[in-house]
Amino acid sequence: MGDPLDDVDWSRLEHNYGNASDVPGLLRGCASPDAKTASDSLSDLSNKLFHQGGWVCSAASAALPGLVDLAGDPAVHGRPEVVELISWLAGEAVEVSERFVDPGWRPALDRVRPRLVALLDDADPAVRRAAISLVADGIRHPESVAMLRRRWTVETDRTIRIDLLCALGAVFAWSEDEVLGECLRTLLTDDDPLTGLAAVHALAASDPAVATDKVDLLISGVLNADTVQYRDSEWIGHSPAALVHKTGSLLLGDPVAATAFARGVARSGDAAKRVAALRHVQQVLSQWRTTTEELLPLLAAHLDDESPEARYRAAALLACVGELGAPYAEQLVARTTDHAVRDSRTATTVGDAAVWALARQHHPGCVPGLVKRLSGSSLGFSHAGSYYDRAMPIVEQPGIGEVLIPLCGHVDALLDAVIARLVKARRDAILALNLCQVIAAWGPSAAAALPVVIRFLDDDKVRPAAAKAIGAMGPAAVGAADALRRHASEPAVAWALWRTGADPDTAVAVLTDHVARPGLWHTTIALLADLGPQAASCVDDLRSLSRSADDWTRAEAAYALARITGDPTEPVTILTDLAHPLAHGECLPVRIAALRHLADLEATDDRVRELAQAVVDSERRLACFGGWRTFTEDEQAYTAASTLLVGQSPALEMQEQPRR
Repeated sequence: MGDPLDDVDWSRLEHNYGNASDVPGLLRGCASPDAKTASDSLSDLSNKLFHQGGWVCSAASAALPGLVDLAGDPAVHGRPEVVELISWLAGEAVEVSERFVDPGWRPALDRVRPRLVALLDDADPAVRRAAISLVADGIRHPESVAMLRRRWTVETDRTIRIDLLCALGAVFAWSEDEVLGECLRTLLTDDDPLTGLAAVHALAASDPAVATDKVDLLISGVLNADTVQYRDSEWIGHSPAALVHKTGSLLLGDPVAATAFARGVARSGDAAKRVAALRHVQQVLSQWRTTTEELLPLLAAHLDDESPEARYRAAALLACVGELGAPYAEQLVARTTDHAVRDSRTATTVGDAAVWALARQHHPGCVPGLVKRLSGSSLGFSHAGSYYDRAMPIVEQPGIGEVLIPLCGHVDALLDAVIARLVKARRDAILALNLCQVIAAWGPSAAAALPVVIRFLDDDKVRPAAAKAIGAMGPAAVGAADALRRHASEPAVAWALWRTGADPDTAVAVLTDHVARPGLWHTTIALLADLGPQAASCVDDLRSLSRSADDWTRAEAAYALARITGDPTEPVTILTDLAHPLAHGECLPVRIAALRHLADLEATDDRVRELAQAVVDSERRLACFGGWRTFTEDEQAYTAASTLLVGQSPALEMQEQPRR
């Protein structure tokens, strides 16, 4: 390999980390007879040539002949991984814009194409599997079609035949070879359930309707598939969970088909497949409002599953749907003492999820479990909330504050435990902050917490939340005046002085002064809205802020203007513009906040009502974040829109929305 590599001026080429002079040494390292040296060299080379994709660098084009030499040499360690690297690069060249592909890549690929296609006949099954993916996705040439079809006629390895089927589907999607399409369609009725399943996957690559028409076949294929047969598959492996996930994903665009698949796979005798079915249920429920009623009995049935992870997921998904899970409250109460630990990195129990589900229903059965967790060593919930991308079907416990905030109806039973836990949180600023937010949401009914909350005014991290908790108590917290005055220059503290009646003049002066300062946070503007006409001196500044490029600033400034001036005309237009993308399913937290502001202002014009009607009529959930937040965000949007349609203003919770 030495001479060809030396013929290239690598210093004029580049990879993901700059100058490509190190590439020849890495290629030679990949050919080392020492397995570790070869593996380390290939890992480094992969990182430099591909990293996270996005382009095909000039060094990749120059390195391609050397990579092909490695892939075809039986003495080289890690040949399947070498083919995989070539496949990543070739696939990226197909996916990204032409301007991100080195001009030398396609000529280089054409020159080595015969040698790459020949890897379909390699004696090593792992090399053949990797080559199938490479040829199907990265080498879009008539020769690929012919060679993959020929390989199908001679391949005897059952797992590789599954990969070949899926690869032929990928080829059919870009080649539109009708002869190939007909061959795939005949395999839908194959006696082997996994072959039929793979044929659906193959055809769905170009026609998603094939999957929705073959739900029974998909269920049968998943339920009867032999794990050994698909474990090593590049396309639908490597585990029962992956098989269920990849197959269920074919159906997510059709709520009826996706629901039927969930119900069918959930009856599997394999616990891993049942857990995967519940993961699929989460994806279906997260996308479609219309599936909830039909899937609730399935969730209830799995509260008694022998698998702790299945029981946890069933209870957690009942928590996600909130009050709609109320018919199963007694089953959940029975599960609050289920101490089995789920399969996760945290020691979360089935009982933790059951308590959460009951809390979402505002059911009194949640109270004993919450008191026990607040008082014990295991909280059962995060100290603070987490946010996940909506594409990630993750189900995790919420923050303890997020569970407690809506439980205003159970303050008498919970307050002592919250206060006691807050006392212990003196050195845990995150937990203390979140518990202060709970006390703020509970308002005057949590006034007994005042002596403990006051202590946190001296903690820079917790002070804003502590001040808001004191302010929310109203006049009952006037005794905190002196402690508040020590920090009166801070917006949240000033607001507390106003809400308690301890020093309203100082509060108005501080808050109105902050509005004119650069770098103003939208959370400070939100505090101004509470002052109403007393903040009239800020009107001009707020009008200017209502034209800000920042959506959150614009939303809070518009709402504050309406509250201060009493004239909602201009603010309603601004808020409607902000919220309007919700009508098309485009959701951000600030858009939900704008919609809730419109509901609070009782906006009634035709444009607002059209927006509200679209939100209520949506079959899909409106949300930005994933996990359980998908459901609560959708609830907020739906509730605000419903309120606008009936013309009544709800008691919307005072919860800060995360910036997005």
